[in-house]
Amino acid sequence: MKSLIKDKQKIIPARIKDARIIRGLSLAELADKIGVTSQAISQYELGIINPTPMVINAIVRELGFPINFYEKPYSYKNESYSNTVTYFRSNKNISKKVKKALSKKIEILHEILGLLVQYVDIPKMDIPDYSQFIGDRELDQYIIQDIAIDLRKKWGVEKGPINNMVTLFQNKGIVISRMEFENKKIDAFSQIFQRIPYIFLGSDKKCSVRSRFDLAHELGHLILHRNISEEEIKNKEFYNKIEEQADLFAGEFLLPYDEFDNDVVSTSIEQFIMLKNKWKVSIQCMIKRCEQLNILTDNQLRYIKSQMTRKRYWRKEPLDDEIEIEQPYLFKQIFQLLIENNILKPEEIVNDIGLYKEEIDSLCYLPNDLLKSSFNGMPIKLKIIK
Repeated sequence: MKSLIKDKQKIIPARIKDARIIRGLSLAELADKIGVTSQAISQYELGIINPTPMVINAIVRELGFPINFYEKPYSYKNESYSNTVTYFRSNKNISKKVKKALSKKIEILHEILGLLVQYVDIPKMDIPDYSQFIGDRELDQYIIQDIAIDLRKKWGVEKGPINNMVTLFQNKGIVISRMEFENKKIDAFSQIFQRIPYIFLGSDKKCSVRSRFDLAHELGHLILHRNISEEEIKNKEFYNKIEEQADLFAGEFLLPYDEFDNDVVSTSIEQFIMLKNKWKVSIQCMIKRCEQLNILTDNQLRYIKSQMTRKRYWRKEPLDDEIEIEQPYLFKQIFQLLIENNILKPEEIVNDIGLYKEEIDSLCYLPNDLLKSSFNGMPIKLKIIK
């Protein structure tokens, strides 16, 4: 069998920093865990001094990355993409430390994908560039609506509900994964990294309609906000503005105005439950859409909202547990293809990626048994020596 990593390498200093950032540790916190100074950690990460074997073992133990992770050369020029913006869908402010950790996970996933595409062709990014269409104009509701309508046409889903958002996105070259975020404030995040769009969804959000809206919202960022900077996002007013724009895009992409307007024939909660089943969009989102587009009068909006309150549907809606959650499967499909065709064994994949199996499972959203060792030899009779 071929190996993706050709030669053993020495420790790469920046990998220590990567591992520390992913684990959410400061220089001082890591230094305290392994018994050295913060200055020493900084010098290890900059390549000024080399850590001793004892220190390397401590780093491996405390950060939970195998030794070959630290030996693996980068498959991309790290410094060239330092200004890539990561968009976070969050109901509250999240710390810079958490943002850095999750952004770094996209880079690691990008490296995994870079190894795999040596063997497998995947769909290329098919996200049109609307920057010339937007020009210097302010992004208002009508421009965003036109872009969403045009994208639906280009993607072959001009009319009706989108049956499976994950399948559609993956076929258009968007890499999707799910993971459980330690920070419960985060719903999703996305980034275009080296011309490949990535979207991470929260695996702890057990609601299909919510995940579908998260996907559409992140797509809105990837299309509408491709040229904004990290500095702009730090401005709270600007951040709130682009969040609102991404929501408007998601609403139009999931519920095209002309069709949805014709569907709203009643303000009864039963009617909206039927529409939820059809469009796979939450009742709350549909109410907001009716409000944005003046589909319902103020009195009608008050009435439907009062029904939501009376039936306690604001927290949990009908069909939330019944509409099937759409799961990403790109990495699962790639790994299965490589293993079933005897191109790589599970243990070779794990070794070449340079992460523990559990980390790969988490990043790539894999079933636990997919990358289990394929060893099938006869067991050796062993005896414990007292």
